[in-house]
Order: sequence, then structure tokens, then C-alpha cells
Amino acid sequence: MSLRVRLRPNGPYLLFMLAAVAALVFGVTRADLPGAVIAVCGAVLLVLFGGPVVVSTVCRVPVVAVDESGVRLPLMGVRLSWDEVADVRRTAALRGRTSTPVLLIVPTQPEIVVDRVRPWLFREARGNLARYGTPIVLSDQSLDHSLDDITTAVRRLRPAVA
Repeated sequence: MSLRVRLRPNGPYLLFMLAAVAALVFGVTRADLPGAVIAVCGAVLLVLFGGPVVVSTVCRVPVVAVDESGVRLPLMGVRLSWDEVADVRRTAALRGRTSTPVLLIVPTQPEIVVDRVRPWLFREARGNLARYGTPIVLSDQSLDHSLDDITTAVRRLRPAVA
């Protein structure tokens, strides 16, 4: 039995996408150079934030897949077999004054995993590696399964280490 986790946009995510649509529409209706710049910026933001939602929800590509062979993060471009996973643990990420729970998937060779991620996620993966010791940090704010569900699936499907 495997677990497939898809993207479920939360309120702030949807508001940001709505702002991108508004910028696109506003820019197109202006029909001048500043309007074109605003429209292009709105379109770029819409593609960047809307693309993963469409791919995950409409095309049914999971954000995280845990099965007998290991952990896959298709949108990130990472596939780890179980022998490439050193640890999976929960911790908290500080964002301003608040702390949000995150799940760290620690590969045996984190630097190699950083090189595997999609080019537009390279900077984030590098920052996660410096901050948490791993390039793979999952927050459940926009996922359709909880971090506990993912942790349980990992414990259930990961072979026992001898």
C-alpha cells in the first residue's frame, strides 16, 4: 500500500493566485506599456503558482509518493530509494514569531539531491540544506494529507535497517 500526497492550495495561496489574475486582467485592460508590464508580471506569477496546482490536482501528479521502493517528490524532481533515505523526522520551522511543523526527509547524500532538484527550486533546496541539514522540507499547509500520515506511511513501508 502506498501513499500519494497532492497539493491542496490553502487560503493565502489562493489569494496570491487571485492577485496574479487581477494583475493580469488589469494590465491587459490598460493596453499601454505599463499595463503590458503588469500583465506579464501577473502571468508569470500565475504560471509559477498555478502550474503546480494544475499539475497536482488536474493531472494527478503527487507532491509526495511513499511506496515500497522509496520516496518520490515528482514536482521537485527527486526520487529516493529507501537506501538513500537516512532519516525522516518532524521539527518546527520558525516563520516570524510563529512556529509551523515541518517534515524533514534527510537523504544519505544531501548535496547530490540538491543537484537533482528542478532548477527553479535549487535556491530553496540550498537554503533548506543550510537551515535544516536536508534539501527536502515539507510543510502540510498545502497538502491533502497531514505530516503524521506521511510519517506513518514511511514507518510502515520503510524496510527495517539491519
